[in-house]
Amino acid sequence: MIVAAIGLVGGAAWGTELSFDDAKMYEVAFFTVAAGEQEALSKKYFAKVMPIAREYGMRPMGTFAVSHQEHGQPSAATWGFFEWPSLAAKERFEQDKRFQKLKPQRDARLDALQLVYLQVAEDLTVELRDDRLYEVFGGWVNAHHGAHLQDYFAAAGPYLASRDVRFHGDFQVIGSSDPTFRPDVFGFMEWPDRSVKQGWFDSAAFRQSGWHRAMAVDRLFVLEGTANLPGS
Repeated sequence: MIVAAIGLVGGAAWGTELSFDDAKMYEVAFFTVAAGEQEALSKKYFAKVMPIAREYGMRPMGTFAVSHQEHGQPSAATWGFFEWPSLAAKERFEQDKRFQKLKPQRDARLDALQLVYLQVAEDLTVELRDDRLYEVFGGWVNAHHGAHLQDYFAAAGPYLASRDVRFHGDFQVIGSSDPTFRPDVFGFMEWPDRSVKQGWFDSAAFRQSGWHRAMAVDRLFVLEGTANLPGS
């Protein structure tokens, strides 16, 4: 119900692809709805706030149901992508008195909410499938050893590409709703399934290169999930 509320009230049902524009700003929302509050959140918040957000150019894109949390925070049941014309447009929306009046309805019905704001280096379209595993990750890079992250991806790239693992986009973090939760790097990727991901961690290639990631990143979050597609 929460997915339908965001997408349909926003003016369009979820599609089967995500399209990113390098001239836009993207909000990633990590959230968990409190037990028994889905219907109230839909009716008392989303049904009213989505038309207001659309006045500021917001476009709901898609959500993912979290199936596994590999590392760190946020602890969320769902993540979703939302497009805005700019960070300034999102900030103007947040100053709208109509949103401010509705915001307590949202906050009272969520157990968790974190927002991260991104830009993408170039236009990107991602096809969503119900047989793929999707992942988002963020990392806080060590000030002295950050270069090791490129060494890790250089080692991982050929192995993962040979198994149809796909990295999507070159994202830059430009803000967040919480100054204590603003990762230096953000990634969005997909795997054929979890067995392929586990195979990577069990591989000789990871044993030889995983230390680069450990050196480069002081803090890491990884969420895995499936796309909420039409009819699902």
